[in-house]
Amino acid sequence: MAASSASHSSYREYAQFLRLSADRLNMAVAPARLEWLRARVNAERNTFLAWEVVWLLIGVASAIPALLLFAVYFGAPMPAPIAARAEAFYLQLTTNGTGELVAMGSLVMFLTSVAAAGVPIFAHSAAINDLEHAHRTLKAIEKG
Repeated sequence: MAASSASHSSYREYAQFLRLSADRLNMAVAPARLEWLRARVNAERNTFLAWEVVWLLIGVASAIPALLLFAVYFGAPMPAPIAARAEAFYLQLTTNGTGELVAMGSLVMFLTSVAAAGVPIFAHSAAINDLEHAHRTLKAIEKG
């Protein structure tokens, strides 16, 4: 727990450093600093966005088996090719008696991946705001 809070505070301090550096950037004195700051801010933003995208894709992919099973079980309308595959998947799992386990595992993985994507948004919201402010400031400096 202490390591997590130390990591959280150091990430917040790093984001604040990037924000203040962007706010105080003087193009007359240090034009090369713009490229360095932009690279740092973009690296942090891209890392965060990649984390979110990967976990949300895992969530979507893990929800598909449960959705197929529920669609067949409740008789939801589906396009013909998907309905045929879903029906075969449903029959295969219900004859083995593992349909409920697959659906439960799929839903647990979906909820876990959505939580893994959502928790950093709330835990690091101040740092994310600092990164976005730094990004907008650097874009304005670059344009103007």
